[in-house]
Amino acid sequence: MSIKILTILTLLVPTLSAFSQEKMVSVNGVNYHVLTTSLEQRKPSQPVLVFENGMGMGLGNWNTITDSLANDAPVFLYDRQGVEKSEMVYQQPTPQKIAANLKLLLKELKIEPPYILVGHSMGGIYVRAFAGYYPNDIAGLVFVDPADFTETKADWNQIFRTIGVSEKQIDEMLIKRLYTPLKVDSSRYAAWSEGQVLTDLRKTDFAELSSLPIPQVPILFFVGGKLEVPMERRSKDYDHERFFEVKNSSNMLRWRRFIHASSKGGALIYLSNSGHFVHRDDAAIVIGNIRMMLKAMEK
Repeated sequence: MSIKILTILTLLVPTLSAFSQEKMVSVNGVNYHVLTTSLEQRKPSQPVLVFENGMGMGLGNWNTITDSLANDAPVFLYDRQGVEKSEMVYQQPTPQKIAANLKLLLKELKIEPPYILVGHSMGGIYVRAFAGYYPNDIAGLVFVDPADFTETKADWNQIFRTIGVSEKQIDEMLIKRLYTPLKVDSSRYAAWSEGQVLTDLRKTDFAELSSLPIPQVPILFFVGGKLEVPMERRSKDYDHERFFEVKNSSNMLRWRRFIHASSKGGALIYLSNSGHFVHRDDAAIVIGNIRMMLKAMEK
């Protein structure tokens, strides 16, 4: 195994108590783009905020909240394989592989546990995986409008039954969603391959993730309640607004159960004026709740 660090750029960004370092880190011969803030001021056993981006998104998507949070805790951000400055890898980014890569990155940078994992969208899948494979490393979990890793095919079908879609249509939509092959998009391979991984997980009702332990730590879910699909892209076969409402309600029921699986509890925050990018639409609320989580851990 060959692991080395290649520092290509260091950014000194003074704030009240934080500065950032941007690096390229090589793990098993693959270079990853990494940004850390406030690590030098880390106190003994203080949790580090570790961020997983949405599907095909770069680490800059978190900039609405990370600068502020870096005054409260050390921050680690990175781009997964093939995203932004990180090197392309033509392999399926399965949850187990991504978790193992992240573990190696943190280890090489000498960023020891505990971690508070924060994941948006597809990043929520990867946060759930890391927390399950390395539960003893985790101090808290934060899911920002995540892809629903608790969903089953039966759950999905029931949403459409609730809004009055016929069984024939439901079967046709399920085949199109999960079993219709898509041509490889080599120009956007990172996002395409993550989408394929998500589809494969849905086919198995997320068996890999549901078999993993849930760490006994505080858990936060932030849920966007605003439908952002443009009118011209909404379904002509069913009421898209009603679908979004029922789907959100179904997801939140299962996410509450996930929270209750931890003895440390947590919260589900529904933000009716936020879309999928909750951390950008309601940054202050996301920052405030993560700060409360950090404060509670100091006691």
